[in-house]
Amino acid sequence: MIERFLNYSLRYGKKIKAIWLENDEIKQANITVKEIQGDTIFYSTAKLKTPATIQKQQLLSLGYSRGDSGELELFNKENQ
Repeated sequence: MIERFLNYSLRYGKKIKAIWLENDEIKQANITVKEIQGDTIFYSTAKLKTPATIQKQQLLSLGYSRGDSGELELFNKENQ
């Protein structure tokens, strides 16, 4: 399921909610995936304009960000 959300964000440029472990601390943020190279994910947040990185094995959970249900029909119509 993690791969599915990563690819969703990467392909459509949509924010996803991410929860991960960093230095024995649980972190969470809405991220937009910019690139995936092997097990390294390059992402940005609303606060961080420059891409940051995270390893897939650090991810605990991913999901839709608030207000997003994953429906792409409206999104696809707007971008045509």
